[in-house]
Amino acid sequence: MKEQPPVPVSALLEAPDLQSLDFHVLVGSDFLDRSMITNPRIQKPGLALAGYFPYIKPGRLQILGQSEFDYLATLPPHEALSRFKLLIQRGLPALVAAKGLRPPKDVLSFCESRGVPFLLTHKPTSHVISAISLYLEDRLAPQLQLHGVLVEVYSLGTLIVGDAGIGKSECALELVYRGHRLVADDIVILKRTHGNGLVGMPHPELENFLELRGVGIIDVRKHFGMTATTPSVGISLMIRLMKLNDEVREMERSWREALMTNGGAWAQTKELLGKVIPLYTMAVVPGRDLAIMVETAVRKCLLAQRGVDDERVFLDSVNRRAQNGVTGEPPNDEE
Repeated sequence: MKEQPPVPVSALLEAPDLQSLDFHVLVGSDFLDRSMITNPRIQKPGLALAGYFPYIKPGRLQILGQSEFDYLATLPPHEALSRFKLLIQRGLPALVAAKGLRPPKDVLSFCESRGVPFLLTHKPTSHVISAISLYLEDRLAPQLQLHGVLVEVYSLGTLIVGDAGIGKSECALELVYRGHRLVADDIVILKRTHGNGLVGMPHPELENFLELRGVGIIDVRKHFGMTATTPSVGISLMIRLMKLNDEVREMERSWREALMTNGGAWAQTKELLGKVIPLYTMAVVPGRDLAIMVETAVRKCLLAQRGVDDERVFLDSVNRRAQNGVTGEPPNDEE
């Protein structure tokens, strides 16, 4: 897992997604590149201004809204300044005031002396929090890079992994032919965000490209149209391709034996960046249509999300027949 580098406060002013906030730097412009945001969760420091500081953590951006300014207005000016100073001394990367609310000049002077930028926006507090949170979640989300292929099948992100040359890219191409969408080939970058869960995307240099042994590199979007690719997708399941060998045969045998007593015995899971997703292991043999098997696995996941368990339905049927004394043997037509 790769932790992302901290975000300088200057990035907030440059980010295209945050241009609507129209930030104004009241003080601290010389410190914008040196003040670093290390935590994607931003905070309203109402409790801290009331004197309770344990939840103020270094590296978190602080947003001041109407409630904070209204509370400070109830305090004598020297007490309000003292509360601000105690807050600013907690190692903050920056403060942002919403709704065009300006703090007293003494507060700005203290921020300047401590090297803490103070930004102003006229947008509502809720809008400011939402926009900055989404931006920081994306910039600071933990990442993981895998070798594999990521496709969107029936709207579910399906991560296909396996040894080099086993047929991952060819399977992805067949899925594109069937109307599904390619996300990434060869290098898949995974991000774990608070709001969107586990998200997969291509390496920036490889977006839309697919490598096929014996053919070369193709631009899937140019060959199959705009709808044949998508820049990212939430990952719902993983499929591991393996050559048919003794290990795979033993694995399948164990599943079949366990299935008679446990309907979920076939199921495996994989943890990626703290999220657990279903894992299917498929043997690669000549003549087996991997694309249709992937489609079926995705359909199975979709049904499972709705509470449909194929194995449990099958076992319940078998158990009912056994309890009723039905052997399952075909009838004897001579009787």
